[in-house]
Amino acid sequence: MAYSSLLGHPSDEIVKFVASCGIFSLLLKNGEVVHFTPEDPEHFKEWLTTKDIEDIKG
Repeated sequence: MAYSSLLGHPSDEIVKFVASCGIFSLLLKNGEVVHFTPEDPEHFKEWLTTKDIEDIKG
C-alpha cells in the first residue's frame, strides 16, 4: 500500500510515531504533527517500522 500518497508526505519526512486506538500521530522533520487513521492499523504500523520510523512507545 502506498501510504505516502494517503498521508500527503513521503515516509522519509516522518521522524517518530505514536498510536492509540487506531489513530496514529506522526512527527515530521519540520516539527508538524500529522494525525492519520488507517483502515488497517497493524499493517500501517508494520509499514512504519519497515521504514525505520521510531515508535515512541516502543
